[in-house]
Amino acid sequence: MKTILVFIDGTICDTRGRHHLINSPDFYQRDRILADLAVPGSVDCLNELSQRYEIVYIGARPDFTRLFTEEWLEIKQYPKGPVFLAECQEDRLSLIKGVYGKYDIIAGIGDRWDDNELHSEIGCLSIILQEYTGNWDTVVDRIDKCHRKWKIETNRTHLIGKVEGLARVCPLLLSKYGDQLWEAYFNSVLEVAENSREKRQIEDLASFTQYGLNPGDLRDAAKWDELLREEDWKNNSVYGLQDFELVEATKFNYVHKITHCLYAVLWKEHGKSDIGYQIHCRTDMAWWDRPAWNPEVRFEQPKTLMQGDDYCLFIQSLPNNGS
Repeated sequence: MKTILVFIDGTICDTRGRHHLINSPDFYQRDRILADLAVPGSVDCLNELSQRYEIVYIGARPDFTRLFTEEWLEIKQYPKGPVFLAECQEDRLSLIKGVYGKYDIIAGIGDRWDDNELHSEIGCLSIILQEYTGNWDTVVDRIDKCHRKWKIETNRTHLIGKVEGLARVCPLLLSKYGDQLWEAYFNSVLEVAENSREKRQIEDLASFTQYGLNPGDLRDAAKWDELLREEDWKNNSVYGLQDFELVEATKFNYVHKITHCLYAVLWKEHGKSDIGYQIHCRTDMAWWDRPAWNPEVRFEQPKTLMQGDDYCLFIQSLPNNGS
């Protein structure tokens, strides 16, 4: 899970109520710390983010205040997360290097230039809010946009390496086994799809139910497909690599286009689109035809970018019995 690093003092914790005690031992008394206010908007924002990210806290206060700090976070209803404390910037920089090795930090939230220095040290998105009054309404969107860009780049990098490797190996296999290689590959994908059908059926139908959709109506199937693309983008290896266009969604027909596909682009660059078609396009049949969520649905794919068409055309249909 991706992690967000959150600075405590000034960013989520308003310490101004005890500023008159700075340089006094009383400044770090338990009761004084527990009296600190939460910066408006920060509790709700971090709780929302904690549904998708792990939260790690860092503060410019001595380590002996850890228990008080954790108590304050709990009282104010911040999401749970490890707390790292160090009074001086040099020690926090040293601390953050160790933290970075344990957590996959995608963004840091702070309120000062030295917080930005910490973020730069680990190369994450740096969000610097106004001290004590930061606008937390913008934070979720900024982090999610950063995460989506990271996901797209990760997907691109993975696919580029995958296609490059396959483009080298597959011609050698073809020279040895001929076209029977593709029949064996296609049948193996069909077998995987069939062996997983029961499990996928349970999961897919539960998902349809969760969204209040009917798998017997292809208008709902189109909505379901859109919801999965939007909400499950973190687990989608194709996210950001294809451009989708809805053509038709009726009770009996669901048709969409892929107008751009990095798979097709890369295989064309290698001059081996025929291989790309066998690996990526022909096998669509295993998942789209008689899908686990409704085995009555039939699938056609009359056009593909990989075969030189202007777009890929996905057609799913149900028999219209006059109902």
